[in-house]
Amino acid sequence: MIQNIRTSFASAKACHHGGRVRKIASEMEIDQSDLLDFSANINPLGSPPLEELIAREMKTVCHYPDNDYVEFRTAAAKFAGVPIENVVPGNGSSELFRLFAEVLIEDGDGVAILNPTFGEYETQSRLFGARIERLDGGIFHPKDPDEFLDDATLQDVKAVFVCNPNNPTGTLLAKSQIEKLAKRCERQETFLLVDEAFIELSDPKESVTQLAPKMVRLFVTRSLTKSFGVPGLRLGFGVAGKEMAEVMNQTRLPWSIGSLASAAGAYLLGQEDHLEKSRKKIGEELFWLTNELRQLGLDPVESTVNFILAKVSGTGFTSTEMTERMVAEKVLVRDCVSFSGLGDEYIRFAVRDREENKRLVGALGRVLGCKG
Repeated sequence: MIQNIRTSFASAKACHHGGRVRKIASEMEIDQSDLLDFSANINPLGSPPLEELIAREMKTVCHYPDNDYVEFRTAAAKFAGVPIENVVPGNGSSELFRLFAEVLIEDGDGVAILNPTFGEYETQSRLFGARIERLDGGIFHPKDPDEFLDDATLQDVKAVFVCNPNNPTGTLLAKSQIEKLAKRCERQETFLLVDEAFIELSDPKESVTQLAPKMVRLFVTRSLTKSFGVPGLRLGFGVAGKEMAEVMNQTRLPWSIGSLASAAGAYLLGQEDHLEKSRKKIGEELFWLTNELRQLGLDPVESTVNFILAKVSGTGFTSTEMTERMVAEKVLVRDCVSFSGLGDEYIRFAVRDREENKRLVGALGRVLGCKG
């Protein structure tokens, strides 16, 4: 280890993600368009048209962005139904997780994380010396937080991370359950981050974003990446109580959001019709694809959103073997071996449009047929 580097950073390991289209296309020496990506959970309807807006905003790239991001924060506040002073902009949710951890966590602080869930919560917390407490949140049936988060645990940790709907299971906790947990965290003086990156593609009525301004220790993050199909723009926002939001806005990295992304975000947050159409499409395709996976011998978890976690051990393949076979079919799926508690038995599939979903099913059929 290089001397004088912070130990938690020097020993850090990268969090694994899907969406490695560029890397795999380069390795296979093929065009990116030849790959079908079911490893990243992006809105199957893609993004509303942005070409004209981007072309117009290109005229402003000779200037710094507005570091207060007034236009974007105003749009986010209206979209979420909260005051603008409670909005914290971020270069995607991951930057907000880093900011949350950096603001709160010191060496030895406990952080409670559900199993299985998105890996960045643990990755970002460990960078600042956190001690991780993994809790069983349920795979096939989500548990009420009261079942696995008692007051003794809350007293023992500095912060709790909850993903709702949860990635990779696609399960959704009710708003009432999260509200109850948030109030318990307030009483125990424990911070709670609720990641609602996928809630617009699931059931936005279950969001607790509007509760955050009324609380001291609740931070709710939202992402435009998944909902509006713009992962290349890197854009999200968080909502917190006034004091916490002020601290975060004063200490976040300046100009972390480019002017093109912030302008696009302000526009996209006004396109709620696009989200309604997306939820309808996802519901139809989720039902169809879940049934198809079952017929192929996989065991899918009942999902509420645009991805499906499926147990593949009954097929005779490990998750890694199946993922590699699918790459040969030019279809990318998410090997979930990197999710704590899942081992090599699960794969996550994004939900795309019907034509693409049929291609996925066809590729899976060929791979499973080879095993026989």
